[in-house]
Amino acid sequence: MGQKRKRAAKDGPLADQNPKKQQRTEEKVEKRTAKPTVEPTPLDTSPFLDNPKGADLKREVQLYDLLSSEDIEDRLNAANAVLAGLLGGDGVEESTLQRHLERRLFRGLASGRKCARLGFSVVLAEIIGQLFGTRNLVETKYTGLNFDKVLGFLLAKTKPDGDLSGQEEKDHFLGLLFGLESFVGAKILFAEDNKWNIILQKFLELAKKKPWTREQCGWVIAGALSQMDQSQAEYTLDQIQSAGLALSPEGVGIWITARNLFPDMKFPSKPWGSSGNPLEHLKTLGKALKESSSDEGSDKSQQAKQTGNWNAKLHFVWNLVLAQYVAGAKAKVHGVKSEFENFWKVAVDENLFSSTASRERKFWGFLLFQKVVEDATSYGKLLPSVFSHNLVRCLINHVQEKDRFLHRAADKSLKVLISAVEANPKLLVTILPCLIGGHGTYNFDRVTKTKTIERLLTFVGDNSATAVINILVEPALSVGDDTKEAEMRRQMLGDYILNIIRKVNVTDESRNLDWIKETALPNLAKFAYGEDARCNPALSNKTRTLFRTRLMSSFGHLLSDLQGYTHPCDLLRSFSPDAVEMDEGITNAKDSAISTVEKILKRAKKASAETKAPLQALALLYSLVVFQLYNGESEAVSILDELKLCYNKLIRHKDTEDSDVDASEVLVELLLSFISKPSALLRKVTQHVFSAFMGDMTAGGLQLMTDVLESDESLRGQQELFDQEPEDGEDIDVDEGEEDSDVEVIDMDGDEGHLNGHLDSDEDGSGDKEDESSDDEEEDEDAEKLNLALAQALGTHLPGQDGEGENEDSDADMTDSEMMQLDAKLVEIFSARKKAPNKKQEAKDAKETMVNFKGRVLDLLEIYAKKQASNPLAFGLLLPLLQLIRTTKTKQLAEKAHNIILAFAKSSKSAKKDAASEINAPEQMKLIKAIHLEASKDPSHLFARAASSASLLVASSLYRANKGAVKKIATVYRDSQVSWVQGEVRMQAAFFVDWVNWCQSHANA
Repeated sequence: MGQKRKRAAKDGPLADQNPKKQQRTEEKVEKRTAKPTVEPTPLDTSPFLDNPKGADLKREVQLYDLLSSEDIEDRLNAANAVLAGLLGGDGVEESTLQRHLERRLFRGLASGRKCARLGFSVVLAEIIGQLFGTRNLVETKYTGLNFDKVLGFLLAKTKPDGDLSGQEEKDHFLGLLFGLESFVGAKILFAEDNKWNIILQKFLELAKKKPWTREQCGWVIAGALSQMDQSQAEYTLDQIQSAGLALSPEGVGIWITARNLFPDMKFPSKPWGSSGNPLEHLKTLGKALKESSSDEGSDKSQQAKQTGNWNAKLHFVWNLVLAQYVAGAKAKVHGVKSEFENFWKVAVDENLFSSTASRERKFWGFLLFQKVVEDATSYGKLLPSVFSHNLVRCLINHVQEKDRFLHRAADKSLKVLISAVEANPKLLVTILPCLIGGHGTYNFDRVTKTKTIERLLTFVGDNSATAVINILVEPALSVGDDTKEAEMRRQMLGDYILNIIRKVNVTDESRNLDWIKETALPNLAKFAYGEDARCNPALSNKTRTLFRTRLMSSFGHLLSDLQGYTHPCDLLRSFSPDAVEMDEGITNAKDSAISTVEKILKRAKKASAETKAPLQALALLYSLVVFQLYNGESEAVSILDELKLCYNKLIRHKDTEDSDVDASEVLVELLLSFISKPSALLRKVTQHVFSAFMGDMTAGGLQLMTDVLESDESLRGQQELFDQEPEDGEDIDVDEGEEDSDVEVIDMDGDEGHLNGHLDSDEDGSGDKEDESSDDEEEDEDAEKLNLALAQALGTHLPGQDGEGENEDSDADMTDSEMMQLDAKLVEIFSARKKAPNKKQEAKDAKETMVNFKGRVLDLLEIYAKKQASNPLAFGLLLPLLQLIRTTKTKQLAEKAHNIILAFAKSSKSAKKDAASEINAPEQMKLIKAIHLEASKDPSHLFARAASSASLLVASSLYRANKGAVKKIATVYRDSQVSWVQGEVRMQAAFFVDWVNWCQSHANA
């Protein structure tokens, strides 16, 4: 019972009215948890003595000290012990109880020590309840402690007499407030009208005398209404109106509470009319809620003073007001949405967020906004109304500058928004248009310097995606005459849709991703290639280019595996590229390609699981090339012709005019052209297509890929590989260190005495020195040219030339026009230098391009080595991979090539055993000899391990086909070992140790 009363005292806004020290103390109490460690010693609950001494006095002092504790459990235990010591059993003598009431409990209310008021008010509420309540002890035992006398104790002990400091005076008034609240909490005031009348007058006097207590007084009175009958409630409201408190936040709260409890009661005519509903008087309500007492229609002399202090927490009246509208929304009351919108506009937007509102009132406004958003589900269709004009403007202004006073409040408001949507993603379709449309701005994140929209869009679900995308699209269509705004919105739209798609886990089969095909991709395609009459202004080429890029990026994400082929294929057949200009030839090529895609997809539906992948891959390739055609790619038409050849030969197995052409080579050349471009999409597509057709690859097709690995990682290598001509007749040997490639073409038909004299100990590092000297020479030459041009412009001589110093002061005699001509000449010189190609940077970029290109080719070869390990053609990859490891200067390429050999060896062990019969033994023997020859050219540890793995891989294939082949294999290893021992070649000992281990493992098998 004591615990319940304590909570009643604490639930109100009282903490806001306490002195700062007391408030901080009570905040600590809220945060502190019960002690979990040691069980407390049970407190002595024996009756108190009238005149305690010694141990009895010490026990009494300790109990009251615990009653002031900051620990809630200590306070409750002490409260129970004090109550038991006073009223337990037959109860103490009246004099003892009076002493405790007068000298301990009521006196303690005026104490600012720790949490004395909280603990003492709990005990007082219980004692008053037993004195004048159900037990009615004042009639049976404590006849001298009547109501007036007990109230007199409170008034006497909380009267600030004498020379008190401001804080001490405040403590006394707070004690009076807590004491009066204890009488209300005891629930004994309404059996007789006179008791409540007395307490009510004390509340009103205190509220008018000390305005900072007004909110707590109003909260207690509003709570007491539930204990009254209707006539007592009418009397209460009359007294409040007479005291001038009706037109205040507290008055509004009391009127609303009374109206909810007694809908038929008679209300004072002023200030809220006969209906007693403040919500019907919005203008007056707005003034009351911001504590404004200036009302033209009211008697100013009757109005109470404003509170005079600012509270960082919302007034309790806001809960009551908002609850009225929430109840109406849940009951689907007609017109509640417009009523709430009007209320919010008048009471909040034009009141708390007006341009003249103080920052304190704006802070209240943000708290109110956060409160509504946190309970957004309850508000339902009312929610958009809180995103009002002044509020959103203030939110944007304060969140974008961290040094603004209300930045933290505005920032927290956005975080509350995000948390609300995270908890209930359905709210996104309600909140999003309020931020990017309405009173918000489409580039909300840029303006506010936050990631609010970006984070909100992470909560898009399959059920809400279509609605969200439509919300994003609508403001980007018709923007009016503001071309710059239209560009900004449309470009952001492309980013928004792409980000939504990228958040999707396309491998999650439980998701319903129809919205991607039906809404997301069609919208990207519409802005990229289509015409829409609703677009005002019309779509620019810059916007279309951006949407085309975003569409390709979307495909790149959706094609995590080959099953994503349906996205570009379905989109291609579902829209018309009205904005793409195409002549008759291009149109025919496009129509033919789409027709072929239709045929391929029909075949795919009927195909078995084993034969379906090539059909899907070719349909995907066709679709993307058509999109390249729409993008204006110059080679797209010729690529479609090549795809037609691949379709006829690889799918239809039909002879054509080009019957002598290897279709796999055509396909490989296409794929190589794709991965040569810096496109993640083309890289993924290439891998999918190659995986689907790798069973059809011929030796010629694989040779095209390994040829890339032999190219120089330099500008010259790039020019040779891509058939590029040097600009302005420049010599292509930019990187002199790469002039003589050290990639040797090994003749696999050569003599078996193959390990003599293949290493030149002086060849290492010479290229790097030549590179550096070449770069330095180029820089010196460029600097000399610049100096010469500047000297000519300034009319001076270079150092060391004749006439040096003759014209040192010539600039002093220049006219203004000559100075302007000189400035123009200098600008021309430096502009020309800036535009001139930087050979060093050009060479660096070329090397990076070649390294990336080789890396992508290695990705394809890795797929082949893993999936086609049983294919004899796979062994043709070993020598080029070893040569790459030996010759490349890029560590990543060497490691990747080595890993491919290891993956090949691992996959080969689990390959079909019947593949061993397809091995060409003589060719395999030539290969193992070539590998040993290659191994002799580089003694590095990495290369030796790679060569050993390749050699043993070939040896294993020969051994599986014919165990007798081990003799020939051993001979090759013997010859290599002899050359190594005699110093003719440099090799790692591990190369031969691996061979011994291989022999041992097969001997034990």
